[in-house]
Amino acid sequence: MTGLLSPENVVQFRGIPFASIPARFKQSIILESLPENLTDFTKYTYACPQEFPDDSTGGGRFPGVDAPVASEFDCLNLHINVPLACLQSNTEAPKLPVLIYIHGGGFVLGRIDEPHNTALMVEQSILDSQPTIAASIQYRLGALANLYTPETEHANRGLMDQRNALIWIQKFIAGFGGDPKRVTVFGESAGSMSICAHMLSHPPSSGPLFTRAILMSGVLGPMTEAIPTEEAEANFENFLKLLGIREVGEEGLARLRQFAIGAIVNATSVVNNAGSMWLPVRTPGFFTEEAQHLTWDTLPETIAKCEWVEEVILGVTTSEGTPHAERVASVTPHAFLAGIQEKMGKKSASLVSQTYEMTPDMDQNLFTTRALRWIGDVIFDSPIHAWAKSATTQSNKKIYRYIFDVRNPFPNHSLYQQAHHWVDKYFVFKNHQFRYPTQRLKDISTRHAQLWIDFANGKAPWTEYKYTGNDDEIIMVADERDGWVERTVAENERISGYTLRTSEGLWKSWAEEKGKPLAPMKIAAFEGKKMT
Repeated sequence: MTGLLSPENVVQFRGIPFASIPARFKQSIILESLPENLTDFTKYTYACPQEFPDDSTGGGRFPGVDAPVASEFDCLNLHINVPLACLQSNTEAPKLPVLIYIHGGGFVLGRIDEPHNTALMVEQSILDSQPTIAASIQYRLGALANLYTPETEHANRGLMDQRNALIWIQKFIAGFGGDPKRVTVFGESAGSMSICAHMLSHPPSSGPLFTRAILMSGVLGPMTEAIPTEEAEANFENFLKLLGIREVGEEGLARLRQFAIGAIVNATSVVNNAGSMWLPVRTPGFFTEEAQHLTWDTLPETIAKCEWVEEVILGVTTSEGTPHAERVASVTPHAFLAGIQEKMGKKSASLVSQTYEMTPDMDQNLFTTRALRWIGDVIFDSPIHAWAKSATTQSNKKIYRYIFDVRNPFPNHSLYQQAHHWVDKYFVFKNHQFRYPTQRLKDISTRHAQLWIDFANGKAPWTEYKYTGNDDEIIMVADERDGWVERTVAENERISGYTLRTSEGLWKSWAEEKGKPLAPMKIAAFEGKKMT
């Protein structure tokens, strides 16, 4: 295998195929060997089909980087970055810990590319004298991943792609100098939610695919839990109708396989833009028996009790809901509160009103600010808080909690100067440092990478989080004033204004919906508006 030496002490092996796709909507098959005559692993290869974003929030495409190219059947590849010294050693050296990134993107976007390259993290690990191998994986997206077809054994293809990638790494990482028993996964948004899904599945016979996890802005919750098969079957029928297919069942599936990939991608986006997410499905092929019957309120406790994951970092940004400003702009406070009351009752609406200090006739600007916080809490903050609470009170896991309060430093976008959802991925990889306007931001980025590397090496990155309910819990905070610093929950609220009380209050407002499907954002005021 020929890799790329970049930077000078890291070898990058790009575009390693880990599985084949026998047909559209079929499960991938793990590769036990590399294709013949494939020896050059110096270039990025195909992305999974999707509508590629311009990433203007990150300052746009990197200089000299080509536009991505997609392939339906050649997209399952991974990227491994290895310290050069590890490959040069002629002696039997100790195997290195492995850090694996699973990208986010709402299950419809994402790929391995230069902005998400882990090479500079590996370089940092070498500089800090704790060399680490890092990898990234790709998986199918949208309908190609999560459309539930009559061939039910082929459900959850995206998650199974991830699983095959993790199994491939487990099998072959020792050949690169890695330790298959010291694997940490980290993911952002849908990548983080995917990690939670794996924690609800059985590990393979070869043993757990990872023992530590970093959950960045995403756990399975009321808006993101796996959907029941009945709902998934209806989604399949609607997808056929969207493409003008009159046949149903297996005949409809056969017709669907005849469509050009562009039509499938376009239809995927239509569904997504109408307010639906391409979520996994509760099927026995992936999830445990218990996980197939979970509801939103039992998810935190069950995921937290996953026996084979020992330690977890989890956290959020301070303005997770900000990217949803467009969907809130035309909603009045009266319509919002009325929608919650219609869906969940007067008591729930009253609790939301109290928690977020909302009234039907309040100022529209102030309402928008608080509604965006509500959205961030619904999708991210509140489920993550419930998860952390369950993990520290009902399991023996070590939990480390953080809040990322560093604002987007790239102008010419509406999210400029916001600590929005996914902004932390512009820091952890160190790849955006050439665009930062200040050394302070570079230091925050470097420290971010160091903390994740420390964790992958089995170290406690900061003081363990233990829920007490008294706001005296220790969390790690990243902000532009102090960089990365430990604070109590109460201290951080005094300094930044960020509070966990809205997460607690929101969860209480759902109390009468326990054991039932929730989807709190599916109210009339938001109907038909883009979810991701």
